Amino acid sequence: MNHFWANVSRIDWTGLGTKVALWLLIATLAMLVLPIPTLQSLYLQQWVANNGFSLGLMVVFSASYLLGQWLLWLLHKATYKRRQLEQQQQFERKIALLDGQERAILREYFLQASSVVRMPYGHPAVSELLKVGILEEAGSVQHYAIEGTVGLLRLNPNAKQLLSRQALRLPEANMTDEQRQHLLSSRPDFISTLNGGRRHAA
Repeated sequence: MNHFWANVSRIDWTGLGTKVALWLLIATLAMLVLPIPTLQSLYLQQWVANNGFSLGLMVVFSASYLLGQWLLWLLHKATYKRRQLEQQQQFERKIALLDGQERAILREYFLQASSVVRMPYGHPAVSELLKVGILEEAGSVQHYAIEGTVGLLRLNPNAKQLLSRQALRLPEANMTDEQRQHLLSSRPDFISTLNGGRRHAA
C-alpha cells in the first residue's frame, strides 16, 4: 500500500508521457473538428477521411490516460490529509509510550543541539523509532565492524513538534549537577563509541 502511494505521489504533470498524451489529444481533436475547407487548404481532408477511426482511437486512448492521471492525483490529494492525521496520531501514541532507551535516543538531538545524529540501525530502540517514522534517514549509510550499519538520522518534523521537555524527561529549568549526571549516565552507549574515534571499518 505504501508503494502504491509512493507511485501516486510521484505523478508528474510535466513528464514526457503526459506531454505526449496531451499533444496527441489536441492534435487529433483538431483534425476531427476542423472545418472541411480548412482541412482542404492543409491537404488533410482525404487523409483524415481515410484515418478517422484511428484518430478516434487516439483521442480515446490519450484522453483516458490523462483522465487516469488526473483521477490518481485527485485521489492522492483527497487522502493526503487523512494519512497525515493518522501518522500524527501514531506519533502521539508512540511518544506517550516511549521506553527509557527510546527517550534517551531522542534526547540526543536536544543535548547535542543538532538536527542530525549518527546512530546504528541495528540498535533495537533506533530500529523501532525508524519503523514508526519518528526518525528518518538524513545521509549516507556506512558499515562498521562493531556498530554495524550506521547512518545520519534526523527527527521527523511532525514528530519533533510533539517532543516536549516533559515527554523526554528533560528538566524544565537549569539542571542541577545531579540531573546533569543522570542524563549523562543514561545516554546510549553507542553515542560515546561513534563519537570517540573507536570505530573500525568493516
